[in-house]
Amino acid sequence: MKRLLIVEDEAAIRESLVDFFTAQDFLVDEAPDLATARRLVGTDIAAILLDLRLPDGDGLDLLRDLRRDGNPAPVLILTARGEEQQRIRGLELGADDYVVKPFSVHELHARIAAVLRRTGAPAASFRIGEVEVDLDAHELCRDGEVHRLLQKEAELLRLLCRHPGRTFARDEILREVWGYLEMPTTRTVDTHVFNLRKKLEAKPDAPEHLLTVHGVGYKLVM
Repeated sequence: MKRLLIVEDEAAIRESLVDFFTAQDFLVDEAPDLATARRLVGTDIAAILLDLRLPDGDGLDLLRDLRRDGNPAPVLILTARGEEQQRIRGLELGADDYVVKPFSVHELHARIAAVLRRTGAPAASFRIGEVEVDLDAHELCRDGEVHRLLQKEAELLRLLCRHPGRTFARDEILREVWGYLEMPTTRTVDTHVFNLRKKLEAKPDAPEHLLTVHGVGYKLVM
């Protein structure tokens, strides 16, 4: 059984989600605030449903801390209508998906299932130049230093490595890695590429492997 952490301060919403996902054979932990969520977060969490407006702070603070600490657990943001900038910021910080309130629990379940399918992709170990990559362990080793890969960084690298030398447009990357037909912005791709280059490239400002194809997107040179 997979553990699901639900971080939501509205008791009625939280309780209905706990009941629904328990019936779907998840082990569900619930948190009404950031302090409780921080105590419950662990390496065995399969996914996190994260509300942004919490009584003791912004849910994005928890997301930022998770990604800073290298925790790759998929995070789905729960937002209200009119919070587009918050959703964009969440995606840039490493969220995997978002759902706008009010939402269908069945749609939410489908989105979680899709994220877990993507994050459960087969293991892959390979070299990019002198860099050793292990996508199963979510890490790469460059010049003897191990760098932790966030979930979306690993998925982005997996996509590009399947087709070395091929140029992927930003919207195609969004569709393949984030699973969206439409996104509010393609800046999320640029942000992830920027962060990935800092781990992959000896000189991120003059990359040799993860290259920009101006006006189109990105490609990987092995």
